[in-house]
Amino acid sequence: MNDDVGSLAAPRGPYSLSERIDVCRGVFAMLVVVAHSFELAITLDPTWADGMPWLVRQAVAYGPGVGTYYVMGFFILSGYCIQGSVGRSSSGRRFSLGRYMAARATRILPLYYIALAFAAAVEWSIPTALRPHFWYNNLDADAVGYQLLMVQNLTKNFGSFSSSWSLTNEAAYYLLFGVLAAMCVPAGRKPAAAGMAACAGLGLLLQATYRMGFRDPIILKIGLLAGLGAVWHLGALVEIHGAALLRQSPTLARAARFWPAALAATMATYASQRIHQEFIYLGAGATFALMMLRFVDLELRRGGAGGVDPSPRRLPRLLGLSSYPVYLFHGPILILLGTGVRALGWSPAWWVAWLAAATTTVALCFPLGTLLEAPLLAWRAGVLRRLKPARPAPTPAAAQGPALGATP
Repeated sequence: MNDDVGSLAAPRGPYSLSERIDVCRGVFAMLVVVAHSFELAITLDPTWADGMPWLVRQAVAYGPGVGTYYVMGFFILSGYCIQGSVGRSSSGRRFSLGRYMAARATRILPLYYIALAFAAAVEWSIPTALRPHFWYNNLDADAVGYQLLMVQNLTKNFGSFSSSWSLTNEAAYYLLFGVLAAMCVPAGRKPAAAGMAACAGLGLLLQATYRMGFRDPIILKIGLLAGLGAVWHLGALVEIHGAALLRQSPTLARAARFWPAALAATMATYASQRIHQEFIYLGAGATFALMMLRFVDLELRRGGAGGVDPSPRRLPRLLGLSSYPVYLFHGPILILLGTGVRALGWSPAWWVAWLAAATTTVALCFPLGTLLEAPLLAWRAGVLRRLKPARPAPTPAAAQGPALGATP
């Protein structure tokens, strides 16, 4: 990888598809921090909305104050990248489920458990009386156990590690997609459509069951897990069909340009409180699917083949590296900051606390991309190389460029 300073000073033109994905990863993680910093700020200043016009309050609380939009963005990116990775790693009609699961586990688990240990240490060390009262179940042994098993979103989350709820979903989607790929790839089929059908069908069935009066929380949680799986698989479907659809439909390419307006409309709809939350999740997922279509369209226009950029520029690479550490470590740091404010007896205005918490947390977490994530990814690459079976060199006629996509 080319990390020289000149890669920032002398841009090579528009970002590649993989660079855009890395930028989105970093920006989405930071926007989640902004949203959770808002939660901390209004906890420290409960009178934050006194005298504020209703429209302004709703715009703040349901716009930048909500991080779930960007989690839907992560799901779309994840589905897109995993499908691309499976497509490139499949040899003809052969697919190694073992290697696939090893790739997924080595990608998310090492840093996840390091961050969980950090969160547990933070929760153990701070005085409960001074801890800000959000993200509950701190110092709860059962919650820690559920986090260790990565089933927290179906049970209960652990304190300042609560934002890791989406990792339960990711693990479930990885497993489902791998099993489906093991069944579909030998038959010459793609697993994304089957995954979409399974998730959408189960999600609709369980949501209907819950609405009809069977109000067991586990029905709602599994239904939401499956429903959000439809968002994840939508990203995979964009990877498979996006380029062909864009070539066939100039109207779709033009519509994809307006994905920021679609996101704003989703936020406005949520702020109105007239649509149930599940529909907001689906709306955000569709919005970020449009975003990915826009990125694919830009890649086609620049003549790129997609895949992995052999020499990514430094800024996108750093943003991509920082995304997972920022997402995992920001919760404990926010709780530490809030506890410190209370210990010092400060009473900052909500907007001051919001700005200070967001900027401080991002500044502390961002270097972890280089300090923790980069070494772990280098270790992972070595593990996967050892697991990769030897292949004969391709003949010139069989050699092809990478498919449009990006490696996760």
